Amino acid sequence: MNKTPEEFLRSVLDEQTLKEDSPERTALLAEHEQVRSLLVSSLTDAKPLVEVGGSIAKGTLVRAGYDLDTICYFANDDDGAGKTLREIRDSVEAALKKEYVVKAKRSALRLTGRKKGSMDFTVDVVPGRYVDNTKQDVFLFQEGGDKERLKTNLRKHIDHIKGSGHTDIIRLVKVWKLRADLDIKTFVLELLVIEALKTSTACGLEGRLVAFWKALRDDIDDLKIEDPANPTGNDLASIFGDDERETLSAAATVALDLVDAGDWEALFGKIGTIEKPENRAIVSPRALLALGDTSHAQQHSWPVHRGQQYTATVKCRASSRRGKSFDLNSDGWPVTEETNFRFEAATNVPAPFQVRWQVVNTGAHAKEVGGLRGEFIEARTNAGDPSSGLVHRESASYTGKHWVEAFILKDGVLWARSGRFFVNIVSRKRRRSFWGWGRAA
Repeated sequence: MNKTPEEFLRSVLDEQTLKEDSPERTALLAEHEQVRSLLVSSLTDAKPLVEVGGSIAKGTLVRAGYDLDTICYFANDDDGAGKTLREIRDSVEAALKKEYVVKAKRSALRLTGRKKGSMDFTVDVVPGRYVDNTKQDVFLFQEGGDKERLKTNLRKHIDHIKGSGHTDIIRLVKVWKLRADLDIKTFVLELLVIEALKTSTACGLEGRLVAFWKALRDDIDDLKIEDPANPTGNDLASIFGDDERETLSAAATVALDLVDAGDWEALFGKIGTIEKPENRAIVSPRALLALGDTSHAQQHSWPVHRGQQYTATVKCRASSRRGKSFDLNSDGWPVTEETNFRFEAATNVPAPFQVRWQVVNTGAHAKEVGGLRGEFIEARTNAGDPSSGLVHRESASYTGKHWVEAFILKDGVLWARSGRFFVNIVSRKRRRSFWGWGRAA
């Protein structure tokens, strides 16, 4: 890459811009008009106000991943589509189903395709009713929420984002989100960019982007966001909780490692190539954490039971440094250091039996500090209770892909083994030199 980081990021923004006369933007606005006409012609007893919202209105649209957000609001005294928020939502849904395949979300109706023809993007239609005749605040129906209605204000959202001075960083973060395979609401990322940079003195694209990632890596536990339209009334914990914080902290650590290595192309792709959707997730921590050398892992020498086959499985309950417990899937999204694990084996081997656990750490980080491990561990059991040995506890320390496995024995004979339960860990305390994901370590 011959460009400076600032020049490169500016080129990324230029390439990701959908100009006013671009085919993609034209298609989005044409679909909006199609939706608007359908709603107006179907809801003849009402007078819906149908407008473009989302990234088009906020000025944060990116070519790498875009869709259409359309609002459909009714005056507070307009009962033509229904007297309640649920009735309004149902009426709008019925109208849309005339021409579209509709999937109901919590507050939106997602159009995933046309009944005749095709679409290259999804459309989220958000029905609502204005709180009063000022037509500012609006009530939305919430399916399955703690409260059936949500008070919000689209214009406040738009003004908050557009007036932040960081729409360029938000656009870059949206591209990073796609390439890092982050399952995080865009609204959360928008608010986090503004919150992380509100007191920052960083300048330029590179400086502000790095400052944002450092905030995610180092201060994620202290970052707080609130809905600018309803700060005290709308709790964002359901979309920015411990899981999201853990995910963002791990991903930001990887991003900063790549920045330190000067590998901006790994983060955003080469200029002149628009990534296909299926090829975006190439800087995901989970994808980058390859299994390291495993030659240090001991091989068992127990004779294997013959005859009826028995099984063993392992599941894991993790607890973050913030204290929240959650189920962890094998080879799932990485967790950061200080996460605690409770592995629990289950087996149909008849008691009594003995349990051996094997913990194998891999990668440059564990090797550097002498933490590779790989021996068999005799489970601690309570007298007369073999099932007490089915639980094993560990904690996250080293960046890398590691595994845990349970072995079930009777009188020195192996009757069942669980198979490897893989755990991915990103230590925020270690930098790029300890990664083992295919680049120079």
